[in-house]
Amino acid sequence: MGNVWYSQPRILFFRVRDFENTWTEHPHSAIHNELLYVLEGKFMLEFHDGSRFPAGAGDFLMVRSREMHRDVFDPSRGLRVLIVQFLWDGADEFFELVNNHTLRELDFTTRSEITRRINFMYDKWDSGEFDLFSMNVQLHGLLTLFYLSAERSRLRSAETPELKFARPDMMRQVKFYLTQNYASPVTLAQLASRFEISSANLSRLFRHEFGVGFSRYLTTLRLESAVALLNSTNLPVSEVALRCGFSTSGYFIRIFRRHFGVTPKDYRRRERRDEERPGRPPEDDRFDF
Repeated sequence: MGNVWYSQPRILFFRVRDFENTWTEHPHSAIHNELLYVLEGKFMLEFHDGSRFPAGAGDFLMVRSREMHRDVFDPSRGLRVLIVQFLWDGADEFFELVNNHTLRELDFTTRSEITRRINFMYDKWDSGEFDLFSMNVQLHGLLTLFYLSAERSRLRSAETPELKFARPDMMRQVKFYLTQNYASPVTLAQLASRFEISSANLSRLFRHEFGVGFSRYLTTLRLESAVALLNSTNLPVSEVALRCGFSTSGYFIRIFRRHFGVTPKDYRRRERRDEERPGRPPEDDRFDF
């Protein structure tokens, strides 16, 4: 597992493309590995071995280096995709576990985080705030999230029947409880006691169902609420922290900056400045090498 974790991918091509009819009509391949993120439209990715993967806006797909495939779509409706081509020493190890079947099974939390990150890359590069090294780091983060999700799916298939039976209904209740009580000082032990399950099993269920541990899930929930308040109110940062369940404003600011790269105050200022800026015309090409 060393190459997946310790070698960094190198982006060679990063561009939004409006797909062409010829890609539907004729099998083709890319020299390098590809990550596809569908922005608009629907299509069927068909491989030479007969496997087929439908995808629509918001979906991710992978194509290995020199893998023959067709992109089947309705030309009258169009198809726009963000294509990232890359080299990576960890690619062979990565593709032993990750494939388009596992990408279709991404849990909600992981899918949301990956979507947030790739949109962050897309927006930041367009503004000129990122250099290529930073983009490679961001891509590595995306690929390792895919890898971890596939590993969780593998472990899930081996879990006990009792745990499989307990998961769906209980975790729906847990999720609803946290959306109602995230501002309170909730702990894993308290939650486990409330739902009459051991802390260890509940911790496992969190990782299986949401792709992250309890603490990360709760923190993300609180941060999402904080963003909503920063965008929609003029409340002081200290009050936003209190309403969202953070023990102190200092801790809130540290966690917020670690997650979003800016302080809450700077985030609010930037968002409101962007709202006042005239709309930017769409562009096709971002960069390629």
